[in-house]
Amino acid sequence: MIHEKVNRNQTDYKDLLTIATIFAKKGKSVKLTAPIHIKSVEYFEIYGSLIGTIYERKCPDLKIGDLFYEYERFIPPFNKKKISHMIKKGAEQSNRIIINNKKGASDRFILRNIRERVADKNFKYEIDEVWLYEKGNVRLLFKIQ
Repeated sequence: MIHEKVNRNQTDYKDLLTIATIFAKKGKSVKLTAPIHIKSVEYFEIYGSLIGTIYERKCPDLKIGDLFYEYERFIPPFNKKKISHMIKKGAEQSNRIIINNKKGASDRFILRNIRERVADKNFKYEIDEVWLYEKGNVRLLFKIQ
């Protein structure tokens, strides 16, 4: 499902649609969500489960089942700081992140970045899951046990 206020011209729309389709084919209920003002009734209807959490006022990109996911797209040119930045920005929106890894950073490199964020006492956000979007497919890389 695609919320009526989703901007179909945004640069990551096609990626989000592909990701949503992949999860839907696996039998998941998937909704593409839109940025909604916190004071609107619509915010409560869509993001009500975030109210009272550290993610209140945030508008993650996807709702898969009952869980919110934030998609972080790759912006060229590639450098090592990009992965760390994508993880940080994603975690600020949701504790479940999907990262575009089209430049093919190694799993080991990405996992090291995730673990550094999780271990950082000054980083106030949680990271429960990280998925990688690569070559038109999505795969789970990290999950808190």
